[in-house]
Amino acid sequence: MKVNDVVQFTEGHKWAGVFGIIEEDKGEGHPRRYMIGVPIPQSGTAYIFDDGSHIERIGEAVLVPGEEQDE
Repeated sequence: MKVNDVVQFTEGHKWAGVFGIIEEDKGEGHPRRYMIGVPIPQSGTAYIFDDGSHIERIGEAVLVPGEEQDE
């Protein structure tokens, strides 16, 4: 799995069935840690960390929020 992949949390996880986007891969250490952004309507984004054992890759996000740039 890589940054911008769309994932779904699997059964047994607190967020089971919810979709998110991998926003950051915290490295290849053991255990691996992915930072997954889950959009919450009218509340922003929740960030959940997972080692990859509770998520399933669905595909790659086409539109992702960009970082703000100073002008």
